[in-house]
Amino acid sequence: MNQHQATPGTLPSDEASRHFTPLIQPDLAGLYSRRAARLRALAEGHDLADYLRLAARVAEVQASLVAEADVSAPADARAIPQEGHWGALLDRLIERLAHDVPAPVAPHLAALRALPADARLGAAQALTEGRFDAVPAAIAPFLWAALSLQCASAARAAPVPDSGPAEHASCPVCGTAPVASLILIGDRQGMRYLHCALCESQWHMVRAKCTNCGEASELDYLSFDTAEATVRAESCGVCHGYLKVISLERDPQAEAVADDLASLALDDAVTAEGYQRTGFNPFALPG
Repeated sequence: MNQHQATPGTLPSDEASRHFTPLIQPDLAGLYSRRAARLRALAEGHDLADYLRLAARVAEVQASLVAEADVSAPADARAIPQEGHWGALLDRLIERLAHDVPAPVAPHLAALRALPADARLGAAQALTEGRFDAVPAAIAPFLWAALSLQCASAARAAPVPDSGPAEHASCPVCGTAPVASLILIGDRQGMRYLHCALCESQWHMVRAKCTNCGEASELDYLSFDTAEATVRAESCGVCHGYLKVISLERDPQAEAVADDLASLALDDAVTAEGYQRTGFNPFALPG
């Protein structure tokens, strides 16, 4: 693994003075479709090819269900489980996946479909409260996919929150941790946005500071490649946390959830160095 220290040049010289949108909420159907395509591309020759393709299929089904989500529901992570429509989305998700998943996965989908309503609610509450170890890993990603679709749809219909000038370690819309941070291209060239693991919102944070504690004095960038790698782990020597940063400047096809999931080996290496991840991936929940 290669280690690269942050330098003053990491921050675009005009970022502080440029006008920017504090919050971005990408079109959901387009986002899910791009994610699915990226996952399938990354699956080629990958050790986790089967799982990446399963995640791609989940994203494709999410895209097909966007129009069925209840946009009147609250966009708060703690409130979503109490809103019943995500359960209908889960049933539709299971229905569309049932005949299109690897054989070892099918029994888990069947068990999830048969789960009593109170058990479903308890599992959903555990996930949105961050008690990931309370939910079997074999069913958690499917539950999360339905909760995420519901929360993301509600977030796009709700008024944009006024979070003021402060930058947030967690999503200012639903309160969930990020998957990773993205370095964008186009009109937002070089700007960094964190991508929410639940509602799929993206919020701005300046570069060259820790996304968790805000310190800038002890940042290192870890990767298996060169300093120009598309996916790197930004680690902080102050709080000992890390979060991946994914550069669209280096690969315009990169996508937060897909590229993070395809680089779990980097997480193992960074964790072995003594750092703790400050976000999570919907298809690789902690616990």
